[in-house]
Amino acid sequence: MEKTKTLLLLLTSSIILFKLYLFPPTQSHEDLKAEPDELELTNLNNNHTWPLLYAKDVVSLNGKNFSEFMGKNRNVMVMFYANWCYWSKKLAPEFAAAAKMLKGEADLVMVDAYLEKDLAKEYNILAYPTLYLFVAGVRQFQFFGERTRDVISAWVREKMTLGTYSITTTDEAERILTVESKLVLGFLHDLEGMESEELAAASKLHSDVNFYQTTSADVAEFFHIHPKSKRPALIFLHLEAGKATPFRHQFTRLAIANFVTHTKHPLVVTLTIHNAQFVFQDPRKQLWLFAPAYGSDKVILTFEEVAKALKGKLLHVYVEMNSEGVGRRVSQEFGVSGNAPRVIAYSARDAKKYVLNGELTLSSIKSFGEEFLEDKLLNQSDQISETILKLPSQSRASYQLRTHE
Repeated sequence: MEKTKTLLLLLTSSIILFKLYLFPPTQSHEDLKAEPDELELTNLNNNHTWPLLYAKDVVSLNGKNFSEFMGKNRNVMVMFYANWCYWSKKLAPEFAAAAKMLKGEADLVMVDAYLEKDLAKEYNILAYPTLYLFVAGVRQFQFFGERTRDVISAWVREKMTLGTYSITTTDEAERILTVESKLVLGFLHDLEGMESEELAAASKLHSDVNFYQTTSADVAEFFHIHPKSKRPALIFLHLEAGKATPFRHQFTRLAIANFVTHTKHPLVVTLTIHNAQFVFQDPRKQLWLFAPAYGSDKVILTFEEVAKALKGKLLHVYVEMNSEGVGRRVSQEFGVSGNAPRVIAYSARDAKKYVLNGELTLSSIKSFGEEFLEDKLLNQSDQISETILKLPSQSRASYQLRTHE
């Protein structure tokens, strides 16, 4: 008799567990912490159109628009789900509520990983739902916390304030270049530890510059750090100015922070195809130095001294006058020929130029700039062709940087 009861109990338990597996329990009003319109969700849990209920707050991505969206938005949390998954349905309203809380700070999106198999394979999605935070198009963190709106939003904000993000492949590096105008990269022994902590501490003093770290020699080389450089190494990339400036000091937070301070706002902008549009659209009055890349060290240093004296008053631009591409073209448009350095004042407002005649000394260039600021240049001006204002652009993934020691 006892054996019969035991067998019946086991059989009954098995039937109950099997039913729960096939038909998971619907969510309660309390479990969802539902807003008025969320009550409708409970009755639609078995409807395969349930993701459409969150379209107002959460963007749905697929293989066709995923990369484009990531390239345009810096902080993106992705919920990889399956349409038929009970736990995906359970998370959806909380995820949408978190999206509302993070509006203007980060984007929350959903991807049906069961249908988008290529994306699921690329990001190794083995369970539903899986949540990742992407920064500048690169997957950085996986979320394992309590699946509520408050915890999700707090976690995203915490990760956004870390300061440093890791790059492990050159594919990730290329994605980052599509969204950054300037960045700092540390080539470290390890992604955790003292070096990483010093870099992270320095990053918190520069909220307008994003800091990255890598241990990959291939990534380091991609960003113009020699792959066999002594670690830790660091470089500042100013993509709009076309400059790569290596760090040559002790690897401490204070030294790094001071280096970034002095590097991110260059006294003289070197004109490149990447920053030409920014330069010509800048409303400030501008002082231009046209000089060959070699043999002009003295006049370039003099021009930088003038830039220090007039810092914030004029935009100072240097053009490598006989370099291929934009330097040669702009020199022709400004009427500069030969190898002799020339200084020209340029007004973007009316596209007029004023030429400094005579010897290029610290005193003469500085006086010329001051007179330009005060509208005292009464000599005849020339109109600059508008064609230089419409220079072609290039993909940042194929950029060329001039390294400044």
